[in-house]
Order: sequence, then structure tokens, then C-alpha cells
Amino acid sequence: MKTYDDALKYLDWLCIFGIKEGLERIKELTAALGEPQNFYKTIHVTGTNGKGSVCAMLAEMLKASGLTVGLFTSPHLESYCERIKINGENISENDFAEMIFRVKDCNVVATHFEVLTAAAFEYFKVRAVDIAVIEVGLGGTFDSTNIITPELSVITNVALDHENILGDLESIARNKAGIIKENVPVVTGATGLPLEIIRAVAKEKNSPLYEVNPLKLKAQSLKLKAESLKLNLRGDYQKFNAAIAIKAAQILNIDNQKIFQALNQVEWAGRFEVVENSAGVFIIDGAHNPHGAKALRDSLDKNFLTGKRIWVFGALGDKNFNEMIKILFRADDFVIVTPPQSERAASTEILCKALRENNIPCAAVENNLEAVEMLKNSSGDVKIIAGSLYLIGAVRNAVKNI
Repeated sequence: MKTYDDALKYLDWLCIFGIKEGLERIKELTAALGEPQNFYKTIHVTGTNGKGSVCAMLAEMLKASGLTVGLFTSPHLESYCERIKINGENISENDFAEMIFRVKDCNVVATHFEVLTAAAFEYFKVRAVDIAVIEVGLGGTFDSTNIITPELSVITNVALDHENILGDLESIARNKAGIIKENVPVVTGATGLPLEIIRAVAKEKNSPLYEVNPLKLKAQSLKLKAESLKLNLRGDYQKFNAAIAIKAAQILNIDNQKIFQALNQVEWAGRFEVVENSAGVFIIDGAHNPHGAKALRDSLDKNFLTGKRIWVFGALGDKNFNEMIKILFRADDFVIVTPPQSERAASTEILCKALRENNIPCAAVENNLEAVEMLKNSSGDVKIIAGSLYLIGAVRNAVKNI
């Protein structure tokens, strides 16, 4: 019998194939499995930032409506099982292993993410979900999730990220607009040029478009009473994500009270997650690009404007970490630099050089847990861990158990 550890070894081996564009392999996989993605309804979500939070909110709203709801997201923080959930519960390690090896037994040469996608589709079929919320892995057009025909498409926002793969802002917007399907409604919070592109694609495909303007987030514009709306997720940027999820829920005819209930209960780890213990106040946030960095900085300035900030920071080498550094840090911050758990991690030497060029004092600590220990023993008024999901996933448990 194949175990969870066997599945992890297989997935690690698949990483050698890297990222490959095209839908041919995922179509071959799902055909061999009997097209599992067609056995339930779906919602498809892409965007530069916020898509995971929006997915979590939508899944909670659908669950509150009495449905059995699948949720497929990436990456995970601490366990692959986090990526595949039903009604908020992670897939078990045994079921995860079974699904991965069902996909492997199809004998299709596929990438790491394609195998995970097919495994999620198959699991949701086996468990007979009513609907699944599916998060795009990268981009949209050629992402392996883009073989579904959803009830609703969501494009949270569009900003520069993964430029080495997706190109400039116009190319990124066209790629994300690639999830728009004929006659399927679309919700977006995009602005500027990306919004113009999304409008054009939606018109071409006769897809009703619903726009959520980030500058107009008043509750009355959503036809909801402000006093009824309590959001369990912290971070000022979550209000925008909630507005997108609310608009999507309204299109899906979810009752307002179910919406309120879901937003009051929803959980999503690693997004302005506040941990308070004997060592102080810790903020864990997956800000990993300039757009996310701006959202984190704004939330910090609103909630923790005064006091000394001490950071544990690490970033991937293919991210625009120079711009992130300019956005995130104040002159009196102190930054403990440590590498994320990824082969794509930027070295501590490179990150420290960029920090010093911006006159930000820093120190390099190669071991993530030692970096957290240094943060724990610091005299900061607020202690922040950010820069990469691969970093916060490695240390989140240690912070919570201080």
C-alpha cells in the first residue's frame, strides 16, 4: 500500500519537470480518470493577490448554504493536505496518497501541479461534492485548472508578478482573462489597463461582468447592512477581498444571512494572522510581491503605526524583492533575513545587500527556526514574518507554539 510519504517522494521527483504551459497533459489525465471535474459544479478564481482568501470566503459561504463544498488552493503552508479540502477539512494523508497514485497510474507524463490538480478533481468526484472552488495555480489561460466550465469566474485583481513567466502587465491581464468562459458571469476587482482587457474579453465571450471598485467599498454599494457584516480575517486588504466574495455570492444567489455567517467564521492561515503570546505580538503574512507588500504595509500602518518593528523576511529570487523592500520597511525597522524553503529562494547575501542599499539594518540567519528564535528574543513592539509563503509555512507552527 502506497503511503503519504511515498506520495511526497513522487511529487518531489515531479518537480524536476518544472512548469510547462499547455492543457494537453491535464486533459489526457482527466480523460483517463473519466473527466472527474464534470461531476460537480465549480467556481474558478484567479488574480495576482487575494485569490486564496476569496476562495476561502466563497467556500465558507457555500458551506453555510448547506452544500458539500470542495476547495483546491495552492501553495500549502505546512502540509500538502491543506491544498484539498471538503467543507473546511483537509484531505486525509491516506486519501491524498490514494488520489496521487490513482493519477500516477494513468501513465501520463505530467508536471507536479498537473498531478495535484487531477488528484483534487478526482477526490471531489469520489466524495460527491456539490460544488468546488478552484484556485488557479499560475496565470489562467494555460493553467491546468482551466479545463473546467464554471458557474462563475473570479479575477480578484491584476498586478505585476511572475513577470519572468507571464510577461508585462498587459500579458498578465490577458492570461488571467483566459479563465473567462462563454456566457459565464465574471466578477473582478481589477482596475486600469487590466480591467479594460477583462471588459473586452468578457464582451467577446458574452459573459456578464461585475466590477468591484477597490475605491468604493461602502457596504451600501453591496446592498448589505454594515452593522451585520463582521469579518473574521484581519488585515485591511481583506475588506476588498470580502467585497469580491460578497458580489460573487450574490450572483450565486446565496442568502445574505449565510454570507454574514460565513464571513464571521472564515479562517485563512498566514494572511495578516495575529499571534499573541508571552514573547509579544507576531504578524504572519504571505506578502510575496510588491502588490501584496503594499497591502501588508497599509495594514501594519493602520493597526500598528507606532512602535519598533522587527522582521523575519525571506523572498524568492524570481520576485521583485527590491521593490518589496522599498515598500515594506521603515528606516528604524530591523530585518532578520532567512531563506524560504524553496530551491528558488533568494540568498540571504543578495537580500541583505538590497536592504543595506536602502539603509535598512539587517542580519542574515540561514536556519529559519533560529531566525524565529532571534525574533522571539528581540525587543520589538510588533514582530512580523513575511516575504514568501514558503517561509511562513516553515515557521508558522514554531511561532504559534512559542
